[in-house]
Amino acid sequence: MGKTLRDHLFDTIRELGKSGLKTFKDKLNNFQPKEGYNPIRWGELENADAVEITRLLVSYYKEDYAVEVAGKVLEDMDEKKLAHNLFQATGKATGGAQQTPAPTSSTRTRVTDIGAQQEPQVGHFLTGPIPASPGSSRAGDSGDEIDLR
Repeated sequence: MGKTLRDHLFDTIRELGKSGLKTFKDKLNNFQPKEGYNPIRWGELENADAVEITRLLVSYYKEDYAVEVAGKVLEDMDEKKLAHNLFQATGKATGGAQQTPAPTSSTRTRVTDIGAQQEPQVGHFLTGPIPASPGSSRAGDSGDEIDLR
């Protein structure tokens, strides 16, 4: 049987050693979890060892979010390698590199070259509506070219 998320979490926390564990607990105590979760109380963290911290993380945040929280705390401690190893071992996206994808759109607008040799004119603005192509609800739909000269 393979390791569980909880096993990987414990292994990572255990690797911190005594000094790192103290810093981890302090950072975890100040960590603001996402909406719907409560922070772990200092009274529960203060004397906790790696086993107890793992138990607290999982009981407060469930396994998936506990891995995310631990990874973010590790990154805050500048333990980026440990965080990366935790994310890799658990199949989770790396915390700092994780990005929300940009919204996609079915429309594409291309702005044509406004003349590389022309100096921009300060205070020059487009006024009035930009005409839409036939059958289009707004300018820029269906790949229209908009000339901003």
